[in-house]
Amino acid sequence: MDRRDFLLRSVANVGLRPVSDGDPIVAQATLDEHTTPLSKTDVLHLLRRMGFGPSPTQASQYVGRTATSVVQELLDEASIEPNSTPGQWIDRATENPLGADLQTRFAIEAQWRTNMASFANWWISAMVNDRATVEKLTLFWSSHFTTEFSFDESYSVPQTLWRQYLLFRKDRLGSFRDMVLDVTMDNAMVWYLGGHFNEKGRPNENYARELMELYTTGIGWYTEGDVKEAARVLTGWKSSRYNDEPTGPDGIYNVWFDAARHDTGAKQFMGQTIAARTADNNTAFQVRNEEVGRLIDIIFEQRPEAVGRFIADKFYRYYVYSSPVDTDPVILNQLSDAFRASNWNAKTLLTRLLTSQHFFDPAFRGVQIKTPIEFVAGVMRQCGGTVNNPQDWTRRMDQAVMDPPTVFGWPGYRSWISTNSYPVRRQLAEQVIASMSDSTVLSLVQAMPEFTNAKKLVEALVEYFLPVAISEERMNRYVGILLRDNTPDYEWPQILQSPADAGSRVRAVLVAISRAPDFQLC
Repeated sequence: MDRRDFLLRSVANVGLRPVSDGDPIVAQATLDEHTTPLSKTDVLHLLRRMGFGPSPTQASQYVGRTATSVVQELLDEASIEPNSTPGQWIDRATENPLGADLQTRFAIEAQWRTNMASFANWWISAMVNDRATVEKLTLFWSSHFTTEFSFDESYSVPQTLWRQYLLFRKDRLGSFRDMVLDVTMDNAMVWYLGGHFNEKGRPNENYARELMELYTTGIGWYTEGDVKEAARVLTGWKSSRYNDEPTGPDGIYNVWFDAARHDTGAKQFMGQTIAARTADNNTAFQVRNEEVGRLIDIIFEQRPEAVGRFIADKFYRYYVYSSPVDTDPVILNQLSDAFRASNWNAKTLLTRLLTSQHFFDPAFRGVQIKTPIEFVAGVMRQCGGTVNNPQDWTRRMDQAVMDPPTVFGWPGYRSWISTNSYPVRRQLAEQVIASMSDSTVLSLVQAMPEFTNAKKLVEALVEYFLPVAISEERMNRYVGILLRDNTPDYEWPQILQSPADAGSRVRAVLVAISRAPDFQLC
């Protein structure tokens, strides 16, 4: 069975409305502010999209508040710096495997793979424990400004990817224009897209092209001449990676500037002139600000509508609906206008989207397939269980952390579900549920309203784990699993006094819920 058949049969079985690749979801709501106090289902929808699923506490504490107050609280809550790190290796220099004997090279690269796995596991753990929106938004930017860990028989040094993660985390809610400049000068990005090969007389155009095509404007808003001139602007920057290579004043794992390799001639970019420079003003500081910074300013000045729509559309597909069909042009234009009016402030764009009536339209509940990372982090977060080496599970589901298949990232949408990945998802969920201790299960149960009533408990668990309402027949089947062996429902309060018995029954219900197709949706 291919994934299209799987999805169409799945949504039919659970009562959801199938949507073909060519059919957009029709929603009546606008981007006007959602002012009605949030219901329980509203809160759950918001938390599923802003983060990696609700915790039991969050599921109830935000009910009755406005969308604006909750969104602002979640966006403002977290600090810029993480409160832990993946390990001491993040600050250690690494040896150069190039030119080394094969045994040494394999040993160095094996250590990189170990370090990258520890970073990926650390990040997934941070996602599980993030009560705000930090990691979900950081993941968005990491998926937008793609950098592969393994590519072209080479690797990005994990220490540089850690620093790139910190960059996305720091810039996530600020000026998109400033973020573009930071990414352009990011060590991992310079290496990944060949910036270290980009020199006067032999320009490398990779990053210059992707800067526009994938990161700011999209296709159709630049010429081949613009690509060539942008590449000239970006000549001379080097990626410091190994302990036997030159470094700049900022030390290892930062870019440095080789003035002799920079093209100092005048450049013509999008109809604007970037002035030539002399040997006296060909410094890292001046070139970064007067050429690279000016290059980015020109993109935003000359193509504001393209930039606004491109990023607004990316946000929309990430937080609302990821279908490949065109986004509602009215909604997209309004988001783009708000983004440009805010001087490219990401927080303004995100707030406008997540506090809108459009976002809360029932048509968008349960229409997103969880990405593997969202799925793994979400199951562990909502259940309170765990698995060893979670990054290996996301890899088996075709989404390795910070290692997309190409510079274009992951295809996404329905490609996340296949006959290969779906069994892995089910296995992961069942292992997480099996890892829940009796006390963990009871803590989850006791966080549900009216948990001493068997049917009310099951209804609450279904609402907590599934994005849309289910049929009465399905609900009764889950109640029957809880009250196995024809146990009368009035005995449920007594069963709760036995943690082992209650834990076993609730775990069985959770496994049944996790096997439902709509468990894959948010």
